[in-house]
Amino acid sequence: MFNFSPSFDIGRAYQGGYGDFTGKLNSGSSGGTKAFGMDPLSLGLGLGSSLIGGLFGSGQAATSASIAQAQLAAQNQAILEGREQNKLAFAQSMFAPVFQAGTGGDIAWLREKEAKKWLAGPFADRQLGIESEASKRERLARISPESKEAARFENRLAIDRALAERRAVMEGMFGPISSSRSFA
Repeated sequence: MFNFSPSFDIGRAYQGGYGDFTGKLNSGSSGGTKAFGMDPLSLGLGLGSSLIGGLFGSGQAATSASIAQAQLAAQNQAILEGREQNKLAFAQSMFAPVFQAGTGGDIAWLREKEAKKWLAGPFADRQLGIESEASKRERLARISPESKEAARFENRLAIDRALAERRAVMEGMFGPISSSRSFA
């Protein structure tokens, strides 16, 4: 029942392994002494230390058990919290597309509608007229003879640049090419 401490051995105490504290009896005529068993002090101290060790040992076992139970409870709590977080993440992943397609889309449309109302406001007709005038000026500028001439000039420059680039590549590979060469 008790966990006796391994530091005290009753058999060793009877054999005098813990010192010679045994009481001596005078045998009388022979002049010798005779040991009469274990010293009561050694026996008391050994049993006391074993009893105390057993009590504290069982206390340590109970403490270890309670620590293990607390760790197990903490692990179980962490597992439960992890499950709840996984459920929440799953619900959010399901809710986001539904919200964007339904209510979220409606909210975005209403916001755009209100923004357009604010842009238009009481001067909507004037704003429309200004935009119309600007687009009319842009169209006229695109079809004017000056803009057409500028576009032709830009095209000629682009063609000349492309030809010069190709000629430079050819001359880099094969050396200078004479333009007066005839193939006839």
